Amino acid sequence: MAESTSFEPKIVAFTCNWCSYAGADLAGTSRVQYAPNMRIIRVMCSGRVEPTFILEALQNGADGVCVLGCHFGDCHYISGNYEAARRMELLKKLFKDIGMDDRRIMIERVSASEGDRFGSVVNAFTEQIRELGPLPEDYQESLSLMRGALEGERLRIVLGSTKRAFEEGEIEEERYNTTMHDIALEEIERVKMMKALTENGPQTVPEWAEYVGVPKMRIWRHVLALTQKNVIEVVGEKEHYMQYQRRGV
Repeated sequence: MAESTSFEPKIVAFTCNWCSYAGADLAGTSRVQYAPNMRIIRVMCSGRVEPTFILEALQNGADGVCVLGCHFGDCHYISGNYEAARRMELLKKLFKDIGMDDRRIMIERVSASEGDRFGSVVNAFTEQIRELGPLPEDYQESLSLMRGALEGERLRIVLGSTKRAFEEGEIEEERYNTTMHDIALEEIERVKMMKALTENGPQTVPEWAEYVGVPKMRIWRHVLALTQKNVIEVVGEKEHYMQYQRRGV
């Protein structure tokens, strides 16, 4: 009878050069015991970690991903850890929206002097992922949808202007988070619309609405925006509805 093997999760950790990476180094020199499941990627600042980095790690075999940065008020680049926190909050919301377990991603703060804390954070997250088990195969499609949305021009522009907007006092935190979430959901819907064109050919508004799972009026708004951007064009008619296809196909 074959022996059962215990699951050992594969975890990727993006660590801030100035704090959490130094904390990991201190944990090592202090001989702090922690799970060896974590593969560390050093970045100059946690604010450098794009949401797509996290999704790519999960798409390429990781069962969980964490971002370890500085404590608030201690960022070497002043606001990088706040940027990371906002992005992770958005990503966690999208995980829940799509039906994925947001406990597979985590953001924590560890200073250069907190070797013991680094060990406890690593152990706690490793145990959490172990309890969740391997990343389900059916997550891959959802990860691709999110990545497609986050790599789109619209979200990249908004994410790129966040630091300046907050520094100039142009937006409020709650309003920003709500707006980013709404835009991300819209972009995911548009990625699904493009996927329908690839899989099924020209689409009408009712066909898109059924495929994406949203009301026809919401699809109409997407069609208007995508037509104005020359992404799609009318190629025919079906059951009294215009059919659309990618422009130039």
